[in-house]
Amino acid sequence: MIRLPYGISNFDTLISEGYHFVDKTIFMEQLEQFFTPYVFFLRPRRFGKSLFLSILEYYYDIRHKDQFDRLFGKYYIGNHPTRLANQYLILKFDFSQIDTSSLKSTQQGFLTNVKDGALHFLLAYPELFETGDQAKIEQSSTATEIIQFLIRAVKFYAKKQKIYLLIDEYDHFANEILSFRFEDFTDMVGNNGFVRKFYEAIKVGTQSGVIDRIFVTGVSPITLDSLTSGFNISTNISLYEEFSTMLGFKEEEVVQLLEGIEIQKEKLEELLALMRSWYNGYSFAKDGARKVYNSDMVLYFATEYARAQKIPEQLLDINIATDYNKIRRIFNIKHQEKKHVEYLNELLETGELQAELVRLFEIEKQFDREDFISLLYYMGIVTIADSNFTTLTFKMPNYVIKELYYQYFYQIVAEQSELHIRQIDLVEKVKALGLRNDIQPLIAHTEFILTELSNRDKRQFDEKHLKIIFTSILFTVGIYNIHHEFEVKKSAHEKGYVDILLTKRPPFKLDYQFVIEMKYLKKADAKQAQRVKSAAKEQLNAYLSNDAYLSQLENLRAYVVLFVGNEGSFEELDI
Repeated sequence: MIRLPYGISNFDTLISEGYHFVDKTIFMEQLEQFFTPYVFFLRPRRFGKSLFLSILEYYYDIRHKDQFDRLFGKYYIGNHPTRLANQYLILKFDFSQIDTSSLKSTQQGFLTNVKDGALHFLLAYPELFETGDQAKIEQSSTATEIIQFLIRAVKFYAKKQKIYLLIDEYDHFANEILSFRFEDFTDMVGNNGFVRKFYEAIKVGTQSGVIDRIFVTGVSPITLDSLTSGFNISTNISLYEEFSTMLGFKEEEVVQLLEGIEIQKEKLEELLALMRSWYNGYSFAKDGARKVYNSDMVLYFATEYARAQKIPEQLLDINIATDYNKIRRIFNIKHQEKKHVEYLNELLETGELQAELVRLFEIEKQFDREDFISLLYYMGIVTIADSNFTTLTFKMPNYVIKELYYQYFYQIVAEQSELHIRQIDLVEKVKALGLRNDIQPLIAHTEFILTELSNRDKRQFDEKHLKIIFTSILFTVGIYNIHHEFEVKKSAHEKGYVDILLTKRPPFKLDYQFVIEMKYLKKADAKQAQRVKSAAKEQLNAYLSNDAYLSQLENLRAYVVLFVGNEGSFEELDI
């Protein structure tokens, strides 16, 4: 059984300790042949960016030349070495760990991280430096001074050597500040901002010939775009089709990994179908790019399955949940959460958003619909589903993101209704449905939410909003597979859409599965209740009679749920 490298981001450790490696080294050849040596590459969190930088470090560092065969001999680049292999001094910075509680702490954290990278550079290449250089770096008051010092040292003491600059998570701290202290963000990247000055010094280093190549990772282009002329030498390759699968796993790579943990053939397709719906679906180019799986999510699932030999209860990795739960901060950029939540409502109601993808952010001038939706795309919260000239259709890539979205929506609804309820109470309500076929606790909880919402919040309230609230309760608990607007056959030649379909989700042992039609009437239209309910029953019976998938679901129960104003009623259909 292979060893799974979940959480491993050091390439030497991965190879030395015999972990499974999904070979992406062919892209190093492509990068080296690319028309520019200064590259920005953006992907959502937990997509393997740090490991890829580690691979670049070990491949290009002159110190590791004698380890080339051990590290790369089994992989593509080992059999097709490039001209620049092991030809560089590696200067590396990681900006993922910075205290952003204030502008002062952010600036100090940035400086500390640059000092750490510079001191590591001194220790790696002691022949380039003199006694006392370490103290000079430690005493430096700005990151710009440090870059300038390193460039001078290489220029004068290692005239034949060049620097390959690697920067990991270049915008991690900036994204946090952007979402809740916009003025501090503009100060950092403005004309005299410390981030801008840092990249200006790097630009000078390229002009002197000392910094020969650059590879920078991050999540969003907003910080890069905000630097404008301070760093206008780089190319953002994140949307280039030839690099669309450089990070993340293709399906055949996932299959290889599952076979490596000795999943039997008869079980493989079941697990792959589950993983496909939960972790796949990311498209990183406009024109027909292959979809990829989030690599961290796949490795989490495979590690848990290999350990316990069963599907994990929590299909959402807690580490990913922690990262993506920063969704709310994104919605509050420029203090516009209310406006941005309207786009969330649109996404949950229709399942998609249409917008042009912003290639250059001018965030100081504006932050409109296209900007916001594009930021969601770069962060992996929506992905490209279709394109029509410049207009793209964006959808949620998979079930992980869908669950996080609905949980966020439930938080908003809970706050608006001043609802304070423990998670365990919600679990009991959903368990009553799944174990006893008792839908009343969920209906009562929905009634309570609707009653507590203010008239202002319910001014435009309709059936779509009701379905989202009800569905968000189910997603918050997460013990069913929840299908919203599920396509079924209404007749031999006509399709329909079930409002909510709940199917069993391994490994939870639930007794019942459900198909639910939900209807909503304003209190003034209460006289139409019987007609609406009868039409819903007729429609649901047509689905149950004609759809092959519904007919084979074990212990399926069917409900029509009708809310008139804040009051809900339900009727179970005979199947």
